[in-house]
Amino acid sequence: MIKLLTEDRMDDFISFCEKRLTGAVIHTRLLTYSIYSNDVFFWYSLSEEGSVNGVFSMADGIFLACPGEDCDLAEAELFANTVGAAEISSGEAAFTMKFAGNNETFSAEDISGENIRDVFGVVFEDDENRNRYFEKWYTDASHKIRHNLIHGKCIYRDGKCVSVALTSGETDSIAVISSVATLKKYRNLGYGKQTVLALAQSLRKEVFLMTDSEKTMTWYEGMGFVEQ
Repeated sequence: MIKLLTEDRMDDFISFCEKRLTGAVIHTRLLTYSIYSNDVFFWYSLSEEGSVNGVFSMADGIFLACPGEDCDLAEAELFANTVGAAEISSGEAAFTMKFAGNNETFSAEDISGENIRDVFGVVFEDDENRNRYFEKWYTDASHKIRHNLIHGKCIYRDGKCVSVALTSGETDSIAVISSVATLKKYRNLGYGKQTVLALAQSLRKEVFLMTDSEKTMTWYEGMGFVEQ
C-alpha cells in the first residue's frame, strides 16, 4: 500500500531514508520543499506489518523510488504511472562506491550561496540548454547550500571557478556526491581529485558516490573509494 506522506509518518519516513543512498536524496528534497509543496510530492509504502518499506518522491515528472527489500516494485511502478510520472528512476548506477579514506589532506573553497552561480557554469559547461533551466536549478541549489542540506567544494583559477564537487543528498549519517565537474581547459591537472577529496574529507560522515563508467570508477579508486 502506497500513501501520501503526512506529519504522523514523518519520523518513519526519515528513518527509512537514513542509510540509503537514494533515500538521502529524497530526504534532502523533503527538507527543502516539505510535504506541503505544490510541485514536489512524497509517498511511502507499507509492509503487511505496517512498517515503511519504501519511500518515493516526484518532481518535474520524474518519480524517484527508494524501495526496501520487501517493497512491491510492480505496485510502485503502477502507482508512478497512475500519478502521471513521465520517468521512473531508482537513482542507482552501475557502480556504487564508498570513501575509505586517503592519507593526504586536501582543501578547496566552500561552495556557498554567494558563488553558486559560478558553480552552475562548470557543472553545465557542455549543456546547450543550460540557460533554459538556470533559474530553477539556482533556486533549488542555493536554498540547499544556504541551509546546509547539501555541501560542496570548488577551486578558482585565473579569476574563475574551474572545478566543483557537490552532494545531492545527505542524512545525519551518509552523504552522496553526485555533481563532479571541471572545465575542459583545466582538466587533467588534478583539480577534480582535489575538489572531490576536499569534500569527502570535510563531511564527517560516510560518503558515497555512483558512476556508470568503469574508467571513472578506476579514477575514484585511486582517490580511496572502494566499490560496494
